[in-house]
Amino acid sequence: MTKRRILYFSCLAVLLCQSGITFYLPMLPAIADDLNATDEFAALSLSLFLGGMGACVMLWGRLGVTLGSSRMLTWTLLLYGCCTFLLAVSPVAWAFLVLRLLQGALAGGISVAARALLVEQYDGKDLTRAYSSLSLCFVLSLGASQFIGAMIATLTNWRVAMLLIAMPCVLMATLKGWNIAAQHIVLPCRTDESTHLHKLIVQPRFILPVLAGGFGYSIIVVFSSTAPLLLQQSFNWSMWEYGLLGWPISIAYLLGTRLASTLATGNNEVTMLRFSSALLLLGALIMLIASSLLKNSAYAIWLPYCLMLVAQGMAYPVSLSLASRQSTGAASPAMALIALVHQLLAALTNLISSAVGTSPTVLVMLCAGLASLAWLATRSSP
Repeated sequence: MTKRRILYFSCLAVLLCQSGITFYLPMLPAIADDLNATDEFAALSLSLFLGGMGACVMLWGRLGVTLGSSRMLTWTLLLYGCCTFLLAVSPVAWAFLVLRLLQGALAGGISVAARALLVEQYDGKDLTRAYSSLSLCFVLSLGASQFIGAMIATLTNWRVAMLLIAMPCVLMATLKGWNIAAQHIVLPCRTDESTHLHKLIVQPRFILPVLAGGFGYSIIVVFSSTAPLLLQQSFNWSMWEYGLLGWPISIAYLLGTRLASTLATGNNEVTMLRFSSALLLLGALIMLIASSLLKNSAYAIWLPYCLMLVAQGMAYPVSLSLASRQSTGAASPAMALIALVHQLLAALTNLISSAVGTSPTVLVMLCAGLASLAWLATRSSP
């Protein structure tokens, strides 16, 4: 299979698994009502998904070395589709939450395998551009899938919407996955994986870009988990209005990824990462000032957030590319380590957000704090 086809398959797989984060967000109030769930249900459903993504990534890294990234991507995508189907027929809240945990674990496997495939195929500026293409799928899952989820849930119900995620996962794994596994087999690596990862995590050139990308990713996660209830309750938005917000969000992130792909030369990624982190912090400061002056306006929150998404759209693929270049041996363990750091940061931030309550002030302060940490990480990067 050609590099381009592998890229397309990896991107579509990541789109489907990342949709597990945002696709159902506009439906959360309806899901909670249908399953007679408690007030903590919304925060738990996302936290469990993110916790599942982070909990098993090191296992996925080992399996990627043993089975090969292509085979692992095929199987995790198939199981992810089956798990999403079970979510669609879930009868009670506790079963839904258990399945969300399992779905998150499988999504972590898809993410690790897809990234490892790109590392095995590309290097230099081509790797940054490949990661930018992968980020485009994150764009679509971030905004467009949110809009589609709101539209489907409005026209039918949340169970039908879940089925529309499950079916393409199973079809892709069945029709395309075996072909990829047969034509693109990565031999197991014999290096000492534990020593390799220990050296990576204490290496500033690896861990600082990972942290910079992870803090920005955490902003997106905490905004995505808080915004549905915040905008619908504090600002009286409808489910449809919140779904429409997906389009400016997608366009903003898309602009950032296109800038990363266009400007990357293979030698200027450190400068690009520092610039994008400064832009991220600027967006957070604008949000902080605007929300304090215009307390009753949702525009004061989501418009600066779009600027932050432009910055993160640039920062994320660049940070992955910089970190990937420090790895030697098999790609899967290093990608698993990156995913573990990102998911732990996102899950911790989301738990903090749910613990202190849903309010515009809490959301703005968290975004500002995370943007400051991302900026500090890039300023310390050698």
